[in-house]
Amino acid sequence: MKILREYVWDTLRQNKRSGVIIMIALFLMTSLMSCFCGLVYTMWTDAVVLEKWHNGDWHGELFDDTPGKALEQIENYASVSAVLIKGPWEIAKLPDTTDIQTGNAAPATMKNAKRRFYLISRGANEEYWNSMPEKYSITEGRIPFSEREIVLSKQYFEDHPEAQVGDTLTLPIGRRTYNGQPCMDTDIFHEGESFQETGTKTYTIVGVMDATTSSAVPAYTGMTGLDEASIQADDLITVYLRFKPMRSTYRELPALAKAIGYEPDEYGEYTLRYNTGLLSTYGIFAPTAKGLPIHLSSLTVPLMFLVFTAFLVGVFVLVIHNAFVMSVNEKLIQLGTLAGVGATPKQIKKTVQYEALLLAAIPLPLGILAGWFLNFKLFQLINASNDLGREAPDIVVTFGLPAILPAVLLSLLTAWLSARIPAKKAAKMLPIEILKQEGSLDKRRKKRKKERKLFHFPGITGELAANAVSARSRSYRMATISLCMSFLLLTIFQYIITIQDANDNIFRTDPSETGHIFLSISDGRTPDMEALQQLKTVSGVTKSLINNSLPCAVWIDQTGVAEDINAYLGGMEQIIAKKKYSPIERDGKYRIQSVIFGLEKDSFQDYCEKLGISPQPYFDDPTKALVYNYTKDPENSTRRNVLYRELLDIYEGQKMTFTEKNADEIEGDFEFILTAEKLVDELPMETLGLSNFTLAMVMPMDHVLKLGESCCERRQNSSHVINGIFWTDSSAATPDYQAIQETNRRMDEALSSYYASGDYLLSDLAEKEEITQSAQNVINLVITFLTGFLAVIGLSNVWASISGNLRQRRQEFAMLKSVGLSPRQLWVLLLLEGLTLGLKPLLYSLPVQIAVLTAMLTLSEISLPEYLPFAPYGILIGYTCLILLAIVGAYAVGGRRLIRENIIAMIKDDTL
Repeated sequence: MKILREYVWDTLRQNKRSGVIIMIALFLMTSLMSCFCGLVYTMWTDAVVLEKWHNGDWHGELFDDTPGKALEQIENYASVSAVLIKGPWEIAKLPDTTDIQTGNAAPATMKNAKRRFYLISRGANEEYWNSMPEKYSITEGRIPFSEREIVLSKQYFEDHPEAQVGDTLTLPIGRRTYNGQPCMDTDIFHEGESFQETGTKTYTIVGVMDATTSSAVPAYTGMTGLDEASIQADDLITVYLRFKPMRSTYRELPALAKAIGYEPDEYGEYTLRYNTGLLSTYGIFAPTAKGLPIHLSSLTVPLMFLVFTAFLVGVFVLVIHNAFVMSVNEKLIQLGTLAGVGATPKQIKKTVQYEALLLAAIPLPLGILAGWFLNFKLFQLINASNDLGREAPDIVVTFGLPAILPAVLLSLLTAWLSARIPAKKAAKMLPIEILKQEGSLDKRRKKRKKERKLFHFPGITGELAANAVSARSRSYRMATISLCMSFLLLTIFQYIITIQDANDNIFRTDPSETGHIFLSISDGRTPDMEALQQLKTVSGVTKSLINNSLPCAVWIDQTGVAEDINAYLGGMEQIIAKKKYSPIERDGKYRIQSVIFGLEKDSFQDYCEKLGISPQPYFDDPTKALVYNYTKDPENSTRRNVLYRELLDIYEGQKMTFTEKNADEIEGDFEFILTAEKLVDELPMETLGLSNFTLAMVMPMDHVLKLGESCCERRQNSSHVINGIFWTDSSAATPDYQAIQETNRRMDEALSSYYASGDYLLSDLAEKEEITQSAQNVINLVITFLTGFLAVIGLSNVWASISGNLRQRRQEFAMLKSVGLSPRQLWVLLLLEGLTLGLKPLLYSLPVQIAVLTAMLTLSEISLPEYLPFAPYGILIGYTCLILLAIVGAYAVGGRRLIRENIIAMIKDDTL
């Protein structure tokens, strides 16, 4: 074996040219493998960073308030690795406000009050501050370390411009009371409430938080540090948890909730919350999600990268395999001699593979560094174009062991497989066979199969071009596969992008129906009708739909279920048995979720006019409602064909009893009777967010607000939430985003004089479009980079192969010139050869393209005629032309030499 190793070292020194060729191929392969592995790892780590940045580093939350006495049991729970705690609320009264402490009323119009009355804060332990996103919202100062250090929301500094970081506040602390009863620190303001002082506390302001809250709660928010030893048994705390192992989260959190005394709701579920984004990034999914499309879609990207990795390995095995074949051919007689003096086939095979590993020693580290450099430059470009819509820091290239190790293993595997193919052939040959074949592995095949030509251009010249390309298909194999791979990568990604565009256009409701500007007002008080009227008169607004809503429920027996439910969905019992939908059964009756939409006066009139109904009876009688008695059939509907079924067996004029208690956790039990005056077949807007098996009623907003006044505080507050959709004079087909943004700005100015910051939210189509376009640009950049890298490898190999083949074919061209081939005909022959070779990757990739496109269109429920207007014709034609130009250019450079040489010189030397 020592002799064989010395032989390998000696052949490497003597065959430097073939060694350099192999090393260059190995370097290119390692560079791409390293770049690809680094790209995948960086994208994954960035996804983890984004999840932690936006949502925090936690796995599950005990969403109900947890008593302090359970904290020790939680911390000692076997699978819990970290406990993140937010302590009980603490409220302090601010100076220079109305004297609430003595019970005097606050200003009648709270929303116009400049300053809020209280300061409410919660402590958070060190683990919470280290793991949660609140620390990133501190724009000035630092994290508080003790319970007497506080960071305050920016709203406090806006209303108290004299305040600065470093100031101290000595404030009375206590509790809010209303009608002699204590109320929650986070309750909305009650006219006539009072403040009962229980002591004083001095806070040191150590930071400013970029956070806003609704003025419905008359307090500024803040956060302090937390001493866990100060938590009392009856304190109500919020607990976030990390589990070890992480994959046990969905099993362990419900078990922990049960252990500390949580009670399940009417659906048998505990009130828990999971950090699903972070968990899914690690490949952990809820048991109920497994097997559903959401689970499969989460695996799409990993599977895509896995398939691409397999393609890369396959391509480079073919690329480097050719180089090793040349190397083995050069020393085949020497290997035969070694076999003749006693070397076993196994030793012969190991000799070639050992050479491959030695040749990989230098390209491997250089390729790893080159891959890191390419990644660094790629993400520099991505960061430069990814400012819009990204609040987190720039993407950081993470090129650690999880990126290097797969790159090294894949590179060594590729080199080993590439050398194994010719090594195995050489090892199987007998010494006498080697000598007979004059140093060529390929001559072992006595009968060579005639290679079928895929196509050729018409005429004798076209057939000659096709024959030339076919005869040298082995030397062009690697280039063809590389170009085919880059073409497939480009086309498949372009199909994904364009199918998504087609999907948005086909299935997304037109902006003329969904609106251009969207409003949400949530200040906890009765809507200011003057403000809403002002919005409708803002310049640029042409139409509006303004509504509130009141969730409720109706109880029915079996006779109240519509025939559609029994006929198509198996009855209400089958629906409940699936445990996926809202209806429940108790004492032979079914609870059906309901919602009453209240439309502002003009919106209600427009809705009635659209339906051909007189609105006046509904303004006059607060018990009359328009009833939408349809539900989507979730079991039989498709995106293309949405089926709707009648929900309840009701008739026009029927009186129905509703209750505000649509869930066991709702404290109120107010009941009211509404008359189904008219059954309608459409809602004011399809995008109102009506869930399956939910009954909908539509009434004037004033009547819904009146109903809300009789409900519990939670329901009353929900009826005060206003949502608005506004249309501008922008064209529906091509929205004018600049005009939409300008109208949005004017609406914001109008609202700011009625509502405080944090009380409303305005958004528009332009913002969504900009964020979507920014994300699309990043994806396009990555695709262009990978496609370009594969194209460079393929085109460089094509150029080298064409140049070498043309030099070796000088005698062939001399023969053609001797029988009368003119220079013009020679140029035509070379041009047709170039076109034939250039079109092969496109034609070979067509079956895969057709299969992929068919599968994606089928899954998207989009027909081919619907997709064709969105197909990426320009990119595909442009890339095809680029490949053809590069290949024809290589033939043109080589052809100039052939044209200049005379026949005698070409026949004399056919090897230069």
